[in-house]
Amino acid sequence: MNQQDVKTVLLNLQNKQYIESNITHTFSENNNAVFSVKYSNNDKTFEVIQIETNSLEKFSELESAVHCISTIISK
Repeated sequence: MNQQDVKTVLLNLQNKQYIESNITHTFSENNNAVFSVKYSNNDKTFEVIQIETNSLEKFSELESAVHCISTIISK
């Protein structure tokens, strides 16, 4: 998945059509969840949760979230 694909996923989560919903996108490898991302309308942030460590990072800027996710994917 390239950075443009990641950006598209995040923009879909942020889409006003879904703003009242609580949608989480989970990324997996070999059928094992690696991390998930959701958009918090209350905080106006993207929340990236690494499943194995249960660590949460919040990003108010789309490009910062894209960079974080792209870095995780490339590991």
